[in-house]
Amino acid sequence: MFTVIKATIFSIALMVTFCGCIYSNTVVPYSTKFNETPIGTKSCEISMFKIKEPITGYNMYVEWSNDYISKEARKAGINNIYYIDKKTLSIFRDVFKREKLVIYGD
Repeated sequence: MFTVIKATIFSIALMVTFCGCIYSNTVVPYSTKFNETPIGTKSCEISMFKIKEPITGYNMYVEWSNDYISKEARKAGINNIYYIDKKTLSIFRDVFKREKLVIYGD
């Protein structure tokens, strides 16, 4: 019984310690100025990717995205941008990282 309790406590401590190290998927506002901000009826996403070389520690990485905010917003029919959310997917502490900007407006 005592061994099971120790194993459970160790497992919980391990999960808390490495929480977000292997995989994380978050959505946060890109700006926090929401005073009287309308909701908007349209949205579009812009993806940005980053792959980092984790072995040598030289901080080498490759980064790419699919274009600028206003161009993508116009393609989606958005002329007035009201706010933007940032979605981030991270695997193995940013060895692979995908960020998406979700644009809301009319």
